[in-house]
Amino acid sequence: MSDSLPARAYFLACDPASRRSSTALLVRAAAVTDLVLRGNLRDQRGHAEPTDAAPTGDLLLDDLLTDLRTHSPASWRALLRRGRNDTLQSLETQLSASGLLEEGTTSFLRRKVLVPADSSRVREAHADLKRALAAPLSEVDSPTAALAALAAASGVGVARSEARKHADRLAELEKLAGPAVPALRKAVAGRRAARIAAFSGGSGG
Repeated sequence: MSDSLPARAYFLACDPASRRSSTALLVRAAAVTDLVLRGNLRDQRGHAEPTDAAPTGDLLLDDLLTDLRTHSPASWRALLRRGRNDTLQSLETQLSASGLLEEGTTSFLRRKVLVPADSSRVREAHADLKRALAAPLSEVDSPTAALAALAAASGVGVARSEARKHADRLAELEKLAGPAVPALRKAVAGRRAARIAAFSGGSGG
């Protein structure tokens, strides 16, 4: 569980500045991408299609795969948007049960939140991201390439300025990650446009 792509993405997003809604979208995209990389999901004319590959053995991924078999075919973007909050909550439940998350309290308003039980998980996720951006491409495996590409597409863990700086490298990493990355980028752009439209409508005279 701790080595799954959604778990690695979750620890990468463990930052007070990260929006929970953005984290949910990133984790959902990471779970979908994990299934693609494992051979359980493939692209069929722009839609996600489950394959006949054996279950992964990961409860979160296999539950997601079962759901996909029920709702397929679905566009990649629709797949990312549907059930993203449930996927995030399921992941947190499993990470907590594994002792990788524990209950903490925010300094402001003293709200109870889940935090990594071991901060090294967060450091490892960021180290993986840096390696994906700087190491020779031949030394970057597909899951790590996907982690970086998904983080950049979601805006979580990678600043826009950093993404622009490494645009060529990220384009190469995206080729190793699969169809969920462009779908994630479109979903994020759609949410951003909706927020801007809502703000403009509320503040316009």
